[in-house]
Amino acid sequence: MKWFMSSWKKRLPGKRDREFTRKRIVMRRIGRFALIGFLIVIVVGGIWIRGVLNPEHRFQKAVLNPLTIPNSEISLVPVGKTQSDGTPNNSQNTNELALPPTTPPPTSTPAATDKKTSSFNVVLIGTDTWGGESSRADTIMVAHVMPDQRKVNIVSVPRDTRVYVQNVGYTKINHAHIVGESKGGNQQGTLTLIQAVSDFMNIPIHHYIKTNFSGVRDFVDSIGGIDMVIDQDVTITPEITIKKGEQHLDGVHALYLARERHSTPDGDFSRQEEQFNIVRAVANKLLSPEHLPDLAGLLLHEKKDIIDTSFSDSDLLSLAWLFKGIASQDFTYEQIPGKNSFAPDPLVGTKVYYWSADSEEVKSLTERLFTD
Repeated sequence: MKWFMSSWKKRLPGKRDREFTRKRIVMRRIGRFALIGFLIVIVVGGIWIRGVLNPEHRFQKAVLNPLTIPNSEISLVPVGKTQSDGTPNNSQNTNELALPPTTPPPTSTPAATDKKTSSFNVVLIGTDTWGGESSRADTIMVAHVMPDQRKVNIVSVPRDTRVYVQNVGYTKINHAHIVGESKGGNQQGTLTLIQAVSDFMNIPIHHYIKTNFSGVRDFVDSIGGIDMVIDQDVTITPEITIKKGEQHLDGVHALYLARERHSTPDGDFSRQEEQFNIVRAVANKLLSPEHLPDLAGLLLHEKKDIIDTSFSDSDLLSLAWLFKGIASQDFTYEQIPGKNSFAPDPLVGTKVYYWSADSEEVKSLTERLFTD
């Protein structure tokens, strides 16, 4: 009997057992509330992210205010004409940049630009530096992005193209960056260059993306290299040749290809086309469905050190969302028509080689590729 009563008492829930049971019930309720809260955060966060990154709201129905608008009174001056735009009268045989006296640019008559648009223009800039030192623009491409059509038109502007640079006169377009940089640092170099592009092509510029030699190399490596079809053997040095055919290029060899112009049949124009092919290969890889989930992390990790751009991170993610799976045929590519020439340069102080663009053909090209 004593044994039975003792066993029965042991089975009765004591104060400690009741407290443990209450705690367990409370923890279960907290767990349920936490799970519900977590799901609400995910749903609300997803709706917010979709609203913020939705390309239709961010680009397709947005009011895009350009960084620069073209100066309508600037035009190409035929080679051989007397310049009154800062060109020194006495030619000096020097390769050093010496800024001429400042002369005011022609009066601009900007048109209204704060209207809704379905497309925008981006200047892609590659500077001729490894980082830190003053630089010229070694690569200049202008892209017309059409979100509603999911297409991109790209035009290469030769670095020797003769254009008007404000406060300098008519000079090589690649000088514009170092002219601005010498007056106001990196950002002013960018703005001076994109203003020269805007004036030359008579289009507004809404965004820019800029990098340098090390940026190209490191970015291509960061995405695991790119796949390209090379049209002909490209000899970099007697020991280094990029072979014709399908190739997988790491950052070093992509940069070799982007810079090489001496061993290609059309010199700098072959180089421009290879630069476009590199840009297209990078876009094809980044925007492929299997790599798209990695893009956000890549931007956060790499953008600060490799890319200087007016796009925000959310802009780039939105564009990636919009253009995911873009195909090669969705890119259109052309080069600036013109001819070889020589003319005085106001910075160098002597006659130099220029690519003199055909103004009528440039106007036609712009109307075809940069007008919706």
